[in-house]
Amino acid sequence: MKLTTKQETFCQLVAIQQKTLTDAYIEAYDTEGMKQDSIYQLSSRLSKQVKITSRINELRDSVTSEMVADVAWTKARFIKEAEANLSQSRDLGQMNPANTSLQLIGRVTQILEDKPMNQVTGTVSVIHSLSNEVLDQLAAMATPDPVTIEDTGSIEASYKLLDEPE
Repeated sequence: MKLTTKQETFCQLVAIQQKTLTDAYIEAYDTEGMKQDSIYQLSSRLSKQVKITSRINELRDSVTSEMVADVAWTKARFIKEAEANLSQSRDLGQMNPANTSLQLIGRVTQILEDKPMNQVTGTVSVIHSLSNEVLDQLAAMATPDPVTIEDTGSIEASYKLLDEPE
């Protein structure tokens, strides 16, 4: 099942470079002076030969396997680097970079979901566009007994330090 050099070139152009059958044929064979219809017919016939289809499939499978291996390596390498950054940031007491590294790891491992930044803004703009009647109905559904919150004009918060720098 040995292919000629031209046949191998044709297979590689189709499988790896994703050329059309006609374009691959023109590039692999001497088609000067040939009619386009003849080139189309010859490329079609060539592509139907068992040894040609087998080689094209073999090349496509190897390219797919390499791509999967590259993606897996990239994810593993990315996680390894982000873990190193996380560790170094914690050691230096730099919690913002540590948290950023942790978030990146969460996204790559798909533990954390990416949420669009404009989700809250979009929700607020939708709520503002609703009529007062609809807002009153929504409010009635949300809480049977509305609770009034006193507006003090300030926000209070408490924080707990999890890792104290040494």
